[in-house]
Amino acid sequence: MDINSIRASLSGRLEAGFDIYARREGDYQLIIPICHEDGDMVDIYLRESPLGEGYVRICDFGMALMRLSYSYDLNTDARRRIFDDILINNRVANSDGDIVFDVPVGALYEGIMQFAGCVQKVCNMRYWARETVRSAFYDDLSDYIASKLTAYSPVTSQTPMPNAAVFSVDWTLTHNTRNFYLFGVLGNDKAKNVAITLLEFQKADLPFISLVVHEDMEALGRRERQYLTRNADRQYPVLDDFKESVVSDLRRLAA
Repeated sequence: MDINSIRASLSGRLEAGFDIYARREGDYQLIIPICHEDGDMVDIYLRESPLGEGYVRICDFGMALMRLSYSYDLNTDARRRIFDDILINNRVANSDGDIVFDVPVGALYEGIMQFAGCVQKVCNMRYWARETVRSAFYDDLSDYIASKLTAYSPVTSQTPMPNAAVFSVDWTLTHNTRNFYLFGVLGNDKAKNVAITLLEFQKADLPFISLVVHEDMEALGRRERQYLTRNADRQYPVLDDFKESVVSDLRRLAA
């Protein structure tokens, strides 16, 4: 990478608050007037691009994902899909945690601006992705049940009490003649509804074992967690926990 060409490409911007200095051999850090919400400067580095002469690789050395991890985990398929969509929409890539963007030297400034905007979106995923995650959780749970749990004859939206249709089950699974009533829970309102539904089923003396899958159990209020703990037979704090152990749980609970 020709650092003189890089400086020439940014020469008109250096006076506006941009600067560049060597971090280690072949790696250069940009000083730019672009900050995160807490005032920290967005971390951007330049290095030689694998595309060869005439290109520069813009990267962040994994700083965006490290920053995101302090408050938001990419621990579900939905969240990882949102992260991937951010990168794809900005035409950048993820190289083992390092966000990278290869651009021509002549378009370096525009590339830096696009890269900085992408990094800011990644670091703020916990805010703007909330509604997308909300809708994706139920889709992911439904897709997993329909594709991976077919051996347990899944049936959706059943009402075990004919005279009380308001109390419904998200999915019913069957194993060794036992009924498993499965509920997806995202948010306090759904948690309250499931707790009440389970209590009514118990009062009616229905034969079932309840499974509750949370988008994020820790995000629930204290009372909502208590209600579900009192009435649910098995809870999964996040969807990945459910995917990991539901098959063995079904076999064990139906034994």
